[in-house]
Amino acid sequence: MNSLDKVRFVVPEGANIDALLAQRPLAPFDPAVIEFIERLGKALMASPQARRHPELVALGFWARGANIKRMKDRFDAQYPDALRLARGLAFHIAPSNVDTIFVYSLLLSMLAGNVNLVRMSSRAAQQSDLLNDILKQVVEASSARLRGIIGIVRYEHDQSITDAFSRHCDVRVVWGGDGTVELIRKSPLSPGGTELTFPNKYSLAVVDAKAWLANENKTPVARDFVNDSLWFGQMACSSPRALVWRGSAYDIAAASTDFWHHVEAGAREANLGWEDAGAVAKLLAEQDNAVSVHASVVPLETNFISVVRCPIALLGEPNGTGGGFFREFHVAALEELGASARRNWQTVASFGVPKGDWQAFLLNAQPQGIDRIVPFGHALNFNAIWDGIDFLTSLTRIVVIDAPQD
Repeated sequence: MNSLDKVRFVVPEGANIDALLAQRPLAPFDPAVIEFIERLGKALMASPQARRHPELVALGFWARGANIKRMKDRFDAQYPDALRLARGLAFHIAPSNVDTIFVYSLLLSMLAGNVNLVRMSSRAAQQSDLLNDILKQVVEASSARLRGIIGIVRYEHDQSITDAFSRHCDVRVVWGGDGTVELIRKSPLSPGGTELTFPNKYSLAVVDAKAWLANENKTPVARDFVNDSLWFGQMACSSPRALVWRGSAYDIAAASTDFWHHVEAGAREANLGWEDAGAVAKLLAEQDNAVSVHASVVPLETNFISVVRCPIALLGEPNGTGGGFFREFHVAALEELGASARRNWQTVASFGVPKGDWQAFLLNAQPQGIDRIVPFGHALNFNAIWDGIDFLTSLTRIVVIDAPQD
């Protein structure tokens, strides 16, 4: 039996691997692709079921025409004297912990003009099934040419299948933890193939204590922090796992207690489907930190969130659990973060720290990590530049034409 016979197409139904592999790419920002993405966004925004899931609403908002135009304008301005073409076949390995990532990866690659083979996780979730249903409807209503550059598949872990797809592809996009990247790299690419990898990442929040104390409208800020942190069970790569206060010990003591009580109230109102197992995991993490690193536990009324205050030397270390468990750290100035920053640091959700302070810190400290700094409420917003990688540049090739004009 051919191992590829085990591959099941999710979208489009009844598609064929050989036909997908034989497809030729489109030009970047093909009008049919732009129209397809806009229709998908409108379908998501119009679906009552999708509107119950903020991550699907965010995807629908991202897919609007104005956002695509901004990406195209930046794309066109980058290399005005060269021609940009698709790489060819893009093979995407989707993660299991964030249901919408595979669609962002697919849509950006489509904008680059590529033919796309997406391997979805076999672990079905309500959001991913709903997303697939809507995506399927929009794909089926599209032209045969557009349908031909999309293949979303599922198959059980089988290296022979991954080997075959990796040999065929021109670019491989791997989402997942370090273990996933290492596993997929056992499947060699063709000599001309290239790869984008998105392994384990660590994200945090940084708050200026004086700015928090001076803020007269704390509830929406706390709600934004809850949304940044707790959607996807705090397991998204850009979800803050720690919070660092900047300021004097006096200001931080006053700000910290007030902040976490506001966050606790926001978490209670968020109705995120808390489970008993998560509460137990957070309690065990609290006790482990108290014993092993002499952390102090922040007293809160409920177990929706748990917070421990730790020495700065632990900043960046794995937390041990998610679901609303945070480590808190204190610094007098941003410069103190420089020694802690590691290569796997991705997102900093920032409140009260001016852009100029961040620019000065990055230029002076030259940290190995930190790919993006965003305001509260924007940590989970996907962008065409992610983990320091410009998708549309990496998923296209640049053709230099050094010839006289006619």
